[in-house]
Amino acid sequence: MTITLQDVQIILGLPVDGLPIIGRVEQDYDALCSTQLGFLFPENNRTGGRIQIHQLSRWFPNLPNNADDVEVQRYARAYTLQLLGGTLFADKSNNLVHITYLQFLEDFEATGQYSWGSAPLAHLYRQLCLAADIDGAEIAGPVILLQLWAWDRLPFLAPIMGNVLRDDIIPNEELFPPPPFGHRWRHALETTGTTMHVLTKYREMIDMQAPDEVIWEPYPETVIRDLPAYCSSGRAIWRTRAPLLFFCVVEMYNPDRVMRRFGLKQRIPPLHSTSMELHKIDLRGKTDKDWSAEHSTYVCMWNELASNIATDEILEEPLEFYDPYKLWYRRITRRFMSRRGAIAEALVSTLFFSVMKSFK
Repeated sequence: MTITLQDVQIILGLPVDGLPIIGRVEQDYDALCSTQLGFLFPENNRTGGRIQIHQLSRWFPNLPNNADDVEVQRYARAYTLQLLGGTLFADKSNNLVHITYLQFLEDFEATGQYSWGSAPLAHLYRQLCLAADIDGAEIAGPVILLQLWAWDRLPFLAPIMGNVLRDDIIPNEELFPPPPFGHRWRHALETTGTTMHVLTKYREMIDMQAPDEVIWEPYPETVIRDLPAYCSSGRAIWRTRAPLLFFCVVEMYNPDRVMRRFGLKQRIPPLHSTSMELHKIDLRGKTDKDWSAEHSTYVCMWNELASNIATDEILEEPLEFYDPYKLWYRRITRRFMSRRGAIAEALVSTLFFSVMKSFK
């Protein structure tokens, strides 16, 4: 399993179809701040092209009641920067956001034409790869997406939902658009009986999960139908085969590997070799590069995303133990994260084959 464009759009309500978030990182930061925010940040509040997130909330507190259209737009950009730096594009600093994002917020009509869902997914894919390294000790990116995705699909890891907390009731909530699917987790959460902060236990539980303990399709049509339209506007490209782009980051999106979670038959996916050189690229010393030109081949592939959609027959029954895909998967993957999980699986498999032999 993996997080897909469908998850991003349904859980967070972000558009997945549109222009890629790519271009030149290095900008005239003072000019951007002056024109887009009407404010120049002191040098001690900046680190290169990044500013402290908490300073944004300090300089842009509650919107004045007499604010004109220009001031409203400046506040909207400041709030959006906090969202981008604190959640969607969070880095390991945990308190800085890049000023360069303002280039995508200048014209709000144009802002809505970007794929604000695919860029965080590209960022998360890259961060998961780095965190999985033996020397990786931290993770950045939209980890709230990762957490809600896991709760939706692995209920044995999730807390139990309670009632809406009084402090979580938003004044004049009826004036806002209906929320996305992930919003329901803001209710009070009951964690009694849920393992907390024990990594080894989490690993054992994941290792020993049975197929029927996984919610493969948490978004049936009955759920999607009740969500606001913006949560499914990009469904035509949820299974696209295309590169996900975020400035220097290029991560291939391979729905062929997770067809079951779309309700389709899972087959052995086509071989795809990820360029290790491409995977090593980061922004260090390269902020002056125009990544839309540097990655022009992948930008062209993204622009054709609607023409390359993975599909297969509808999955009617779960795959059997000896299905070619399962045989292939068991051969090529690392199936366990813990010794106890591997031992438990070995015991179950031995018992299964012993019982099967007794019927021959």
